[in-house]
Amino acid sequence: MLVADLVAHLGTAVDPLKGRVEAAAEMSELIRRKALPQASPFAFVLPLGLHARSEGDASTGAFTQMVDEVFGVVLFVRASGDITGGKAMPTIDATVWAIIDAVCGWGPDEAIGVFHLRRGQLLSVEAGAVIYQLDFALQQQVRTFP
Repeated sequence: MLVADLVAHLGTAVDPLKGRVEAAAEMSELIRRKALPQASPFAFVLPLGLHARSEGDASTGAFTQMVDEVFGVVLFVRASGDITGGKAMPTIDATVWAIIDAVCGWGPDEAIGVFHLRRGQLLSVEAGAVIYQLDFALQQQVRTFP
């Protein structure tokens, strides 16, 4: 559900990505098959997992623990004929900051927190595209009654 929320938000809040954001579970297969999107820029949103923020608390008859749910936004910018990817860097830079501005501080209505940036990094220049990944986390709470 959160992947779909993030896809929808990016698709409306980031002008260069309007209609160019999809959910994905695995990127390596797209890269291996050279099946990268033809539209540029283009982004995929991937669930990256959970990271505990604490060991949790078992007082008051309930167990609670704060957890970050982490998502990757993988940005593709076409760099055909540019083996260094240098020509794509102004587009990467502008789009990365537009994504950060749109996501940081935003959260779906049902969320208890808002997204924050965890990291960003250039992944590769491959198959005619510059690939950059941003990781965002949204704080969630585990609450059980053992």
